[in-house]
Amino acid sequence: MFRNAAGMGVDAILFGNGCADPLYRRVVRVSMGHVLRTPFAHFGGKRTTWQRELEELKDAGFHLVSLTPHPEADHLADALVDATGRPYDKVALLVGAEGPGLTEHAMRATDVRARIPMAPGTDSLNLATSAAIAFYERDRSLR
Repeated sequence: MFRNAAGMGVDAILFGNGCADPLYRRVVRVSMGHVLRTPFAHFGGKRTTWQRELEELKDAGFHLVSLTPHPEADHLADALVDATGRPYDKVALLVGAEGPGLTEHAMRATDVRARIPMAPGTDSLNLATSAAIAFYERDRSLR
């Protein structure tokens, strides 16, 4: 994910509890070293919860978008712009673990649920691919 984030100009990556250590040797290698150049932080530390940290992102003006394969979620491109078609200035994309994805509780904490359109018969993409598509779509919406 770090290589994808660096390639699409993502400002930072935030991790929830239970995520792999971003400084694990294999992560550093697979990221081609971008993990050492892309800022990151962990949500839900000892002094706060991820819910409170999401609230802080909202308070700082971020538009929170959760990715889900649910067919009734908004198209990703639509979720990144306001009602007038103008891109949100600051966006935080939430991507869940492969398999279970984001919890219902986590998705309720966001402003909008977004899906990446896929061919019939395909129910999901892996985390890095979904994140790369979302990063690209965000970058494209700013042009």
